[in-house]
Amino acid sequence: MPYWVRLERVGSTLTSYKSANGVSWTKINSASITMASQITIGLAVTSGSNSATATATFDNVTVVP
Repeated sequence: MPYWVRLERVGSTLTSYKSANGVSWTKINSASITMASQITIGLAVTSGSNSATATATFDNVTVVP
């Protein structure tokens, strides 16, 4: 930790990226999804376990229209 993630939308294509340093990005996956021209976004965290909670801090969050 820390870890950087990026989600990029171009038209109906969403592409995800990851980075260990926030400078060099590696593409994870890409998918074509039918969606409206305006969408709602948010951030979430999960522990991955039904018996444990998780806490996360999100910073340097940017939304570029």
